[in-house]
Amino acid sequence: MSVRKIIYAALSFIMPVFCNIQEAAGQEINGGQTVQSEENAAVPRQDSLLTSILTDKLEEYLDVLKTEPIDVQVREADFLIGSCNDSLVRQTVALKIFDHYLNSNIMGAEAVAVHLCDNWFIPGKIAMRSPEELMAARIYAEFNRSSLIGMKAPELALKDTTDADVILFPDNPANMGYENPDDCRTASGQDATEAHEQGKASGKRYSILYFYDTDCAKCRLETVMLRNTLENGNFPVDIYAIYTKDDRRKWMDWVHGNFNIDAPATTVRHLWDPDFSSGFLLKYGILETPAIFLISPDGTIAGRRLDSMALEQLLKMLLAPPAPAEYGSEKSAAFYGKLFGDLGPETKCGDVKALINHMAAKTLEDAHDTLLFKQMTGDLLYWLSGKRGETAKCGTDYLIHSQILPRHDIWNTSDDSLKVVQFAEVMQELLERAQTGSRMPEIKVHAILKSSKGERYGQYRLDRLHHYRTIFIFHTEGCNICKAELAAADSLLESGTKESRSTRVLLIDMDEIFSSWPETAEALFNAFDLTALPYITETDRNGIIIRKYMTLAVSGESTTEPHPALKNLSDEIQH
Repeated sequence: MSVRKIIYAALSFIMPVFCNIQEAAGQEINGGQTVQSEENAAVPRQDSLLTSILTDKLEEYLDVLKTEPIDVQVREADFLIGSCNDSLVRQTVALKIFDHYLNSNIMGAEAVAVHLCDNWFIPGKIAMRSPEELMAARIYAEFNRSSLIGMKAPELALKDTTDADVILFPDNPANMGYENPDDCRTASGQDATEAHEQGKASGKRYSILYFYDTDCAKCRLETVMLRNTLENGNFPVDIYAIYTKDDRRKWMDWVHGNFNIDAPATTVRHLWDPDFSSGFLLKYGILETPAIFLISPDGTIAGRRLDSMALEQLLKMLLAPPAPAEYGSEKSAAFYGKLFGDLGPETKCGDVKALINHMAAKTLEDAHDTLLFKQMTGDLLYWLSGKRGETAKCGTDYLIHSQILPRHDIWNTSDDSLKVVQFAEVMQELLERAQTGSRMPEIKVHAILKSSKGERYGQYRLDRLHHYRTIFIFHTEGCNICKAELAAADSLLESGTKESRSTRVLLIDMDEIFSSWPETAEALFNAFDLTALPYITETDRNGIIIRKYMTLAVSGESTTEPHPALKNLSDEIQH
């Protein structure tokens, strides 16, 4: 899921540009001509090839977008439609998006279709294909807009099998319009305010609305499946079985013979609305039965138009304790590797910072999805920590100090502390060693000092090597990357340039230091981040560290390039 969350950002830069390209091409081909419809409305000619390409790109974009929060999808839909200047292209884009969400089998997607109806088609900003389709869109929106995911469940005034009044999800739990608040009862028989407060306090009781008809064959089958689901799961939920017709005899026969649930944790209440005064048909869009809604403890709609299997999956997900997060998976590493490439010269620290900021904004500010933020941030920390080079270390430092260590409100569990916070603290301590702007430590090492004139083996104190440019390479035997960096250093010194003549390179063989001078090795490990070799740092003529985690050669680890959208993302966010 984390992978798709960021990939859509890349396409979001492409789609508006593609729409405008299609407009320009369409104007060039059509010459700005129009044709008359049967209703004598001026409609621009369409180029079928361009339209096909545009709709294919839209479908690809919408498919990637589908894991985004609904409010983000709504905003993206408005942005795409609004970015089209040509009326024909705008209509094509709007209808394609509407059809996509109208026919989507993803719960909650209907909210986007309703939004498009209310904000584009019904006001007449964009024409539907026909008056009949516009009427169908009006009906669709009318019967869906009150019961969308995340909305407060609409109040229902119903009756139980004893003809007692029952109020579900009251708009005013303290009174609900009764002259005497003591007459106000919930479906469980409690005082409404008491039940409301208990529900908020427990945070565990979900409510299920099951709308059915006794003469409905699908309802009879769904009832059996729902009963099995609830008995097998024994979920701590309250189910309200709501009969949608007005035949009391049929209803009572069904109540006594079809819905006896043996689940101690589950409560069942049978309700109906014989005079249809509650407005349940419109409030919950009950155009056909069966229909199952899941209402969260805070009274908001958590699931709509479910079947028993989907209800079971949703309840297991919502009621199960969160599993400990695992970070640094192969899948996440592959994703970040594809996004950033090998973190070579093409990728700057600003690009990594931009992605980190974008990721935090999308997951926390837009989606309010703390778990997703933690997963993506932890994965990125683990991935960056295994990469060498200035960009990777700069990004790691920024990630730690912007999204991990200051965010005690988010990283607040023992699992967070063990897997992310403590790891970030270790990385922070390593990154703070031999910082830029400081002097090299007063450590004597046996090493090879190279220049354009030759080389000399001897003992050198690191803080006393004052040349125009001094490069320190800590390396080890049997390391291919080390060999490449040493070869690159030789090439630099042998290049014959002014830079080569003013450069000195100190080669520090850590294998030799470990075996012959272990105390020196310990001092070096305490002064520098030598967890991964080669480690390359540079000082100026005053012996001040000006760079670290350098690379003189292109790494042989990867030949991949960063995703083309990464730089665009960085520029867009910074602007």
